[in-house]
Amino acid sequence: MINFFVYLLLCSFVFSQEKQSINALKSILQTKEVVQYFDGIFKYLGVTIEETGESFTIHHDGNTMEFNSGINEDKVEFIVPIKEQNIENMVSHAKDGRISEQESWRILSVLFTPLTKVTLKSPVLSVNWRRKIAGIEDLTHVYLLNPSGKEANKHSLVYVKGQWLVLNGIHGEPKRTYRMSPDQALEYQKKIFSAMEKDSFIGWFKFSSWYKKWRKTCSITH
Repeated sequence: MINFFVYLLLCSFVFSQEKQSINALKSILQTKEVVQYFDGIFKYLGVTIEETGESFTIHHDGNTMEFNSGINEDKVEFIVPIKEQNIENMVSHAKDGRISEQESWRILSVLFTPLTKVTLKSPVLSVNWRRKIAGIEDLTHVYLLNPSGKEANKHSLVYVKGQWLVLNGIHGEPKRTYRMSPDQALEYQKKIFSAMEKDSFIGWFKFSSWYKKWRKTCSITH
């Protein structure tokens, strides 16, 4: 019986801490600088908390960010699994209303791989002949460089049987390697999300033209 009450107390404590973190995150995400930082990255972002299974949706309307419980998978563009510690870190990093380059790296480190997985599902990027026309290699290494000089966040992109695999870490011998700063990664995400939203020939043509120039600034071929 004592163990049961201890269990209830622990659950209550964890739940309370979790709610405090989420409420703090809601407050942080309403500051002008943070709203501007995420503008153009997503409109509907689904978030799941790994430890608890709780989920919510963040809607960015261009001026504010609104929280809603649960995830409508037909509506969200991306679903990002995060840990409770990620929420606490973000609250800590953005509490002054500004996001430094180091703080941007920490935020993008959480979003980096999940967002890449979704963007590569676009037919424009996953259809083989379109991929070849765009000049996108079938095995790529991507490094999100840590401004502090410490270890980068990294993943491998592998095109196999008509689909992209996004693997954490470095695998295989790449045909191209990207080494991106947080600003370069943020610019890429905003450009490709804009193309995905428009989903038109002209939109993708403009993205392709921009992409071929952009990649020269942060990648090398092998």
